[in-house]
Amino acid sequence: MRFTRRDYCVCTEVRNWDLEQAAEKLKCRVRFLEDNLATLPHQKLGRSVAFCDCELRLIQGLFSVLPELPDDVLPGREPVTQQAPVAALAAIKPSATRRRSAVG
Repeated sequence: MRFTRRDYCVCTEVRNWDLEQAAEKLKCRVRFLEDNLATLPHQKLGRSVAFCDCELRLIQGLFSVLPELPDDVLPGREPVTQQAPVAALAAIKPSATRRRSAVG
């Protein structure tokens, strides 16, 4: 899904953070942001990179981990159902044997 700035930004005040400030707010290394910049929401201002609070919130959401919890922990949540495997195990056949090449 491709977002435009209006789709996700709810900032009422323009406040941009540079790489070091964003890393500090996210409690991660600057190198992580630099290495993953192509896949993270950010602003490109010339050669400078900036993040608003909404972009930091999106980044945090991308890397949030929620373990499997019992249904009574989060009321109103639909129970997770397992999807059927694509191919039945009985339908899987071994690959053909390989011929050994003579070393000479």
